Amino acid sequence: MRDDSPYAEPGTLLGQLQRGRGLGALRASAAPGAADLVHACVIGDHRWDRTTEQRDSYLARLIHRLDLSPAPIESHLFGSGGDGDAEEIELALHVLALLPLTGRFDAVPVLRRYATEGRHWTSAVEAIEWTGVREMPGIWAGLDADVVAAHSDEELAAGVVGAWEPWTSWARTQPRIRHVLEADAARRTRDLGGKAAGRATPPRPGPSPDDCTDTGSSVLVERVRQAGGPGRRQALVELGSRGEPVLLDLAEDPGLRNAAGWAPGMPQALRHLGKAAVPRARAWTASGDTTLNALGVGVLAGFGDRDDGRHLLEALTAAATAGDWCAMETPARGLGRLRVAEATGALVGAWETTVHSAARGAVLQGLLGCAPEAAEGFAVEALDDCEPDVQRQACAVVPDTARVRGRLRSLGDDPLAPEVHDAARLRLDRFAVPESG
Repeated sequence: MRDDSPYAEPGTLLGQLQRGRGLGALRASAAPGAADLVHACVIGDHRWDRTTEQRDSYLARLIHRLDLSPAPIESHLFGSGGDGDAEEIELALHVLALLPLTGRFDAVPVLRRYATEGRHWTSAVEAIEWTGVREMPGIWAGLDADVVAAHSDEELAAGVVGAWEPWTSWARTQPRIRHVLEADAARRTRDLGGKAAGRATPPRPGPSPDDCTDTGSSVLVERVRQAGGPGRRQALVELGSRGEPVLLDLAEDPGLRNAAGWAPGMPQALRHLGKAAVPRARAWTASGDTTLNALGVGVLAGFGDRDDGRHLLEALTAAATAGDWCAMETPARGLGRLRVAEATGALVGAWETTVHSAARGAVLQGLLGCAPEAAEGFAVEALDDCEPDVQRQACAVVPDTARVRGRLRSLGDDPLAPEVHDAARLRLDRFAVPESG
């Protein structure tokens, strides 16, 4: 369980903006004080999982819609907020780097200044490159010369790591960057040479997937029990694809689990086993064994029948109560597949409270199966969600209304949502063709 205490209540505008909800984006357009809340979300970065969640385009769009000044973000970057770890200012820099795509060129001098004066100047350069705005004609001309002039050789050597953009392009016009890249390449060559010289024998290659296909099942079981790493994973998956029931016994063997309590490859293997795993999976959900419970929920979500909805609802409720938002996704999808109407309230609660924005895709799937009519309202909201995957999913199911058509037209050309263009245009095309019958 993670600590969700930094998040405001889910019913408040701040809580919705922190979670990246579409409802927060819609409410902010008419709410007094919304400017301060949006800036607080840019500066604070409330992503629950920074490796999977997105907020940059969501917040940049709000700054553009509300015509907010980038001055508070600039003050944060060059004040005490910019003295911490680079990770703490990454979102602010990415938001600023996206704004020129909307015509907000007042963000450009802030970024250029941070790229030359900021403590984490390479993060600003990387944000400019990552968003693609460096390709905007005339906007970023001369940035390479400014960056080089502002930093010593030691600072360039510490910041320019790896032969990727924009450093490789800048190396063609900036000798000091070229020297850093050449020195780094030479060092890597020396390091690789030293490792090769010190290696007495080449490493033995691990088993490939082809090693399993012509191997007897008893040998594969032995490999599972004795091997680790890729060999065990491949053997498990092959046993599952053959429909070997011994896989169920292996799933219950705690000796096969890693330090995190998992046997890598087991969930995939059980999916191959399919319905044959359902009876044992039902027992696992009541076993008190956390690992087996999760495996059982996975099997029932994919292959269980209507009576298994209670197990999935219990799993969803327990995960949401504990704030284990990732564990909530599988039962949410399973409830939608089984169309368990009784789960609607729990799914709505999960939608509103989760601080893991990427989980909303699974919850929307659940709602679409359990309560299709109610789900339409959440799909309309999701057109303004922070997650492109959730937006795409919403595009496919939103109802045909004048407001929805207008939002889809905007999404179809939104420079901050390139991943959603096709889905939005496809839905509009389908609205234009009358349904037969």
